[in-house]
Amino acid sequence: MGEVQRAVTKGGAVPSSVAQSQERWRIPSTLLPEGEGQDVWIADGRFSLAPVDRAEALPGRFALPGLVDAHAHVALADWKPVETPRATAALRALGGQGVLLVRDVGAPHSVTLDIVHEAGLPRLIAAGRWLAPRGRFFESFHDPVQPDALISAALAEVARGARWIKVVADWATDELSYDPDSLRGLVEAVHRAGARVAAHAQWTGVRDVVAAGVDSIEHGCSLDAATVDVMAARGVAWTPTLTAFNRPLRADASPERRERQRVLLDNYQTLLAPAAARGVTILAGTDTAGTLVDEIRHLIAFGLTPVQALRAATTDARAFLGVTSIGAGAPADVVTFEEDPREDSAALTRPAAVVLGGMRIA
Repeated sequence: MGEVQRAVTKGGAVPSSVAQSQERWRIPSTLLPEGEGQDVWIADGRFSLAPVDRAEALPGRFALPGLVDAHAHVALADWKPVETPRATAALRALGGQGVLLVRDVGAPHSVTLDIVHEAGLPRLIAAGRWLAPRGRFFESFHDPVQPDALISAALAEVARGARWIKVVADWATDELSYDPDSLRGLVEAVHRAGARVAAHAQWTGVRDVVAAGVDSIEHGCSLDAATVDVMAARGVAWTPTLTAFNRPLRADASPERRERQRVLLDNYQTLLAPAAARGVTILAGTDTAGTLVDEIRHLIAFGLTPVQALRAATTDARAFLGVTSIGAGAPADVVTFEEDPREDSAALTRPAAVVLGGMRIA
């Protein structure tokens, strides 16, 4: 998939061009995740495979495409909605950590669609608000959308600039929030409008959600092998958000709650590596828990190799979201490291340099 071509100035899509930085850099020649050697320079905000005069060497020995958080909620802080300025500040803080592309999959009252792209701000793909009927999501976070208004609500978000739509396909039970025909109609309408659909799906109804044609499954705690095979065949991505589901439970959590967590985590452990082996694109996403580095660690602990986990947070995520990685003419988003994060993921917390659109921001 190539770089997104439609230029916008707000949070609904990734800008197709970057402000032309006058900085000139040579990045470390060991390119991750795979570790191949190649000489790459940066000029006019983009990567070049041809030598660039007066280029300064970036610090570090390893270069990784800008990290991607594919399931974020920058308009939530401590489980409370925040307005656009604080959401923008949260996005900017991610940039300092090397997270240079963010897919935000749910914001109270669509405030992320009002974030204006500016120099030094990570690239944002925003879905706007969550789509869920009354009683099927956190009421303080969203405006309920009843089934007969589902398509019109989604298209209104697309009209505001959303390139993804987030539907809460299930909630506290196996019962779907919207029936399969409604989900299918939503997907078809959103696809015709040029956008894609991410579905919150935790329980066994996920098989019907996948059959409806959605583009990514968020959480997917109760996926089964047969549904994973369908996802692989159809190019449906999986964002497991492991950090969110592997958090320590409160001391007073019931035995039933503890058993439910154990079952979900066992299912993740069983399916994650086979899903990657079958060709399902795995995406690293934080939800509202921990950092992207935490999620990468969990992906490894639950069965991915270090290289696969890094791909989930860089090259695979970028390709799935329609954004280039390191290559001739691509916008120069890169993070460098002195230590090899394939050997120890803690190295990701110590970037030597962060460059966004050719401009060093850290």
